[in-house]
Amino acid sequence: MNYHLSLKSGNEKTGAIPVSTSSASTCPPSCPFNRSSAGGCYAASGPLSWHWAKVSDGRRGDEWSDFLAKVRRIKPGNLWRHNQAGDLPGAGDRINRRKLEQLAIASQHARGYTYTHKPVLGIGKTASRNRWAIAAAIRKGFAVNLSGNDLSHADQLAALDLAPVVVILPERSPETMYTPQGRKVIVCPAQSRDGVTCATCQLCAVKTRSVIVGFRAHGQSRKKVEAVACGE
Repeated sequence: MNYHLSLKSGNEKTGAIPVSTSSASTCPPSCPFNRSSAGGCYAASGPLSWHWAKVSDGRRGDEWSDFLAKVRRIKPGNLWRHNQAGDLPGAGDRINRRKLEQLAIASQHARGYTYTHKPVLGIGKTASRNRWAIAAAIRKGFAVNLSGNDLSHADQLAALDLAPVVVILPERSPETMYTPQGRKVIVCPAQSRDGVTCATCQLCAVKTRSVIVGFRAHGQSRKKVEAVACGE
């Protein structure tokens, strides 16, 4: 697996913060947007997909130890996003607990955050180990957001009381809404307000927040994404 760190993103949505990319093999097969399933991953099309392909096949990026060394060189206190494409370290559904702990430690001087579709629900061994790994990373200061596929799924993730939650929303969702169990959801400010970026918002880096951040379906595969968000 390869990992790439750009110290200054050119993405208008994120703003000029460091962002990383992980090999596609880190993506869990259980993710409904995985290219091996229904598809719809925003990173699987356009210029980001070209970069991701090069990281995934080894033409670009670093091995794990070199990647960690670069994370340690992020300026103290700086916000950075792990994985504009890819998921937490570990092949498939399982998180590599040792590597995630190493990443959290390497990032302790900065404000790192990320998202994951690795499974955390249920009593199975993989989900249980994943929960343990995520909780340990959060205790070390690394913000891991659990990714919900729809509002009901977001409720299930939030009920774990494990980590902050984000959720996919239909394209025309209002800026504020509520889950079936009454949890507040707000649309990502970078999607709903002009001039807002991840660099200026920083909401996803708040490890203790109760509000769920929603991402409206977007990109070339937004219709596939919207179908999942609607529970279809």
